[in-house]
Amino acid sequence: MNAITAADLEFAVLSDADFEQFALKHPQNSFLQSVDFARFQRARGQQVELFGVRRGGELVAAGKLNYTTTRLGYTICECAKGPLMDYTDPALVRAVVELLRKRAAERKAAELRISPNLKYIARDADGAEHPEVEDNRPLVAELAGLGFQHQGLDMNFVNVNWMFVKSLEGIQDAEELIMGTSYRTRKAIRKAEKNGVFLEQATLDTLDEFYGALSKAGDEKGFVYREREYYEQLLRTTSPEFTKLMMAKIDIPAYRKSITERMAAESATAAELRREVEETGSKKKANRLKVVQDLVDSYERSLKDIERFPDSVGVATVAAIHFVCYGDEVVCVIGGTVQDYIYFNGATSLYWGLMLHALEKGYPRYNFYGTFGISGQDEEGHGGYEFKKGFGGEVVQLVGDFVMPVRPAVYHAHRLARAAAGAARLLLGKLPIRRSA
Repeated sequence: MNAITAADLEFAVLSDADFEQFALKHPQNSFLQSVDFARFQRARGQQVELFGVRRGGELVAAGKLNYTTTRLGYTICECAKGPLMDYTDPALVRAVVELLRKRAAERKAAELRISPNLKYIARDADGAEHPEVEDNRPLVAELAGLGFQHQGLDMNFVNVNWMFVKSLEGIQDAEELIMGTSYRTRKAIRKAEKNGVFLEQATLDTLDEFYGALSKAGDEKGFVYREREYYEQLLRTTSPEFTKLMMAKIDIPAYRKSITERMAAESATAAELRREVEETGSKKKANRLKVVQDLVDSYERSLKDIERFPDSVGVATVAAIHFVCYGDEVVCVIGGTVQDYIYFNGATSLYWGLMLHALEKGYPRYNFYGTFGISGQDEEGHGGYEFKKGFGGEVVQLVGDFVMPVRPAVYHAHRLARAAAGAARLLLGKLPIRRSA
């Protein structure tokens, strides 16, 4: 490869070790810009290149490039959640963009895509804008001036740009952490703990259990999940800390036994209190009796709720979520609760368990990842947003995707062809279909 230079900077292909040393400590770090994820993508046959930009031998920017070629030979060079660099330095940004354009052209790419891991504008828990805290709207204009086309601010379900993130900085222990959640969330966490919900990290031996719960939850909730081989490859190529395929489980026979024993104990207490109230007329005892009887009624409802689960079910996997732990955050990538077992608060247990893991290991952020339905309760996804909001945090909106034509004639021809194909599909969909008699 001929040296690619711009100003006093030089483009270089980096070793895994050199890239990770720079990326891991960079303030914009993301699991998408990691050696673990690069290793995983290579194993899946993807073209991956780790690059760096040096000034006087020192790395000042880096990123992971993915080259994707369609069946028609159209190649895209993409740096998802990157490149990692100081975007407050216009000269550096200009030079790095020029180096990437040259590299993409050298690799015969028709377009270059980047998506800096930076907020578009700061927002609070309700999604309200706070430009006085952080405002990167000028960067959008700056990148446009360098030849990029901003792809907009709508929710991107592939390269996620709307998230809900909880900062863990300054939180000392689990008690302080749980007190930062809503009353409803605290109640759900404690109920799950009391009911014996426990967490387990999937291995290659237990992947079928994880995938069975994930796929069922996805089919029920309508979220898109990957094929089983995707998760198997993750387990084979990345570390157990990086990839956490987590399951929430409950032992049905043990749960039923525990509830039955608690109900029996409280029923005995209620009977004794009832006798004392009848004998003494004590208001204090009467109030206590009401509390205890409410508990008995609650246990009865719980037993009724699980009548459809015989002891033969054994240990049930009630929820499954794919987490990634990397750099400055624990990320909840995708997952959910199996609808039959929603009563057990499995997703709540998983979120809480990994939040405790983040606190213990020193990750400063917990990222709930893709979040939508923020604007109102009538929007799709609003329930999920409210659920995440119960843990505390803020809405994070990233600057989004930017596309630069590298081979303009090929780029525009491709766009025209896609537009024509889309119009043809739309037209065919509107044509009347003659049915045979």
